[in-house]
Amino acid sequence: MTAKLSFYAFFVWILAVFFFFYEYFIRIVPATISSNIINDMRISPSEFALLGSAYYITYSLMQIPVGILYDRYGVRLFLTLACAICTLGVFGFAVAENFLSAFISRLLIGFGSSFGFISLLILALNWFPQRYFAFLAGLGQMLGAVGPMLAGAPVAMLMVLLNNNWRLLFTGISVFGIGLCVMIALFVRTKPKENREEVIYIKKETPLSKRLHQLLRIPQVWLTMLYAGSIYVSLPLLGAYWGTLYLLTRGFERPSAALMVSMIWIGLAIGSPLIGRLSDHFHRRKPFLLIASLLGLASSLAILYLPLGHSQVALSVLFIILGMAASGQSLSFATIADNVPEDLRATAIGANNSAITLFAAIFPPLVTWVMQKGIVAHGQYLASDFQVAFLLMPIAFGAAFLIALFGIQETFCRSQQTIHYLG
Repeated sequence: MTAKLSFYAFFVWILAVFFFFYEYFIRIVPATISSNIINDMRISPSEFALLGSAYYITYSLMQIPVGILYDRYGVRLFLTLACAICTLGVFGFAVAENFLSAFISRLLIGFGSSFGFISLLILALNWFPQRYFAFLAGLGQMLGAVGPMLAGAPVAMLMVLLNNNWRLLFTGISVFGIGLCVMIALFVRTKPKENREEVIYIKKETPLSKRLHQLLRIPQVWLTMLYAGSIYVSLPLLGAYWGTLYLLTRGFERPSAALMVSMIWIGLAIGSPLIGRLSDHFHRRKPFLLIASLLGLASSLAILYLPLGHSQVALSVLFIILGMAASGQSLSFATIADNVPEDLRATAIGANNSAITLFAAIFPPLVTWVMQKGIVAHGQYLASDFQVAFLLMPIAFGAAFLIALFGIQETFCRSQQTIHYLG
């Protein structure tokens, strides 16, 4: 039975979006208050970068198991548990006194957060007609991106009201998480009662190793994963780690710097549903994957090397374009779903999200290591240190462009595992 549009379908899906918003917010907010955390805990910038990576380590490792757990036991139970674990991690971070306890808390946050985006995608597939999937995946990204936007300039201003008490801020965030847990437990269902057929499923008798082997035998799967990971790198690098500090070295005040960095999430919010809608409308994936990577290449080079001085407007526009470019990773989920059999979709979605977060876990600490050489050389970070380290961004966008141009094949928004007859 085909899923139908209903108010309850939107309500269930929006609750999953709220959790995505919540986990996205707590993923990004430490970047805005990095100096407060570093000074209060007496940790080094490298240790702070490792705290960020802790989130992505558990998040990445859980992506494939999450899809399997959801398909075997349903979304409601594990999304509720995920929200509870996430909230526990937030509170643990609020009371952490040293690097180890903070690291463990971020591991918990990453573990709980790993259920967020996949739940949104699975509920979209189960509660809505499949022709809306790319658009809903993008719309979910847009609504979820409100979290990072609020984690920027609004948090910077709120910290002034809280007398820079970041622990009080995290305690308040954990209270919000408790309320969200209750709402998810009460109202979320995996699929409509009348829909007895699973929209996506995994054969219970098929071992995980065999499913992964089946996936990796499809070249378009790992090419799409490489594209998605490459085009996403700029978001954690600037939005979750060093974007605000980079702009501080260019002479901006913290609230202005945080506001400009938050524009990257506005770009993601605009680009994700837009690229999905355009792709569905024109029945094409590849042209939009190429456009996204080219936008990222141009905007990242401009942010690093154009002599824009203190032009806040120009930099804000470039951050918006960079965010729109990164929305290519949203379209990658529709692309990978087009290329796998129905019984491998959940695993493929999880694998794609795992690749994205694995890139996000590996590359920022590598960039931080390059930046550390600048501190050794002249005792403080300079804009030139960031420009050298951030060369990774245009390189990653360039790699994404080449993968899309020479590797990824057009699917015409249809399953490539089904024979289509042209009349």
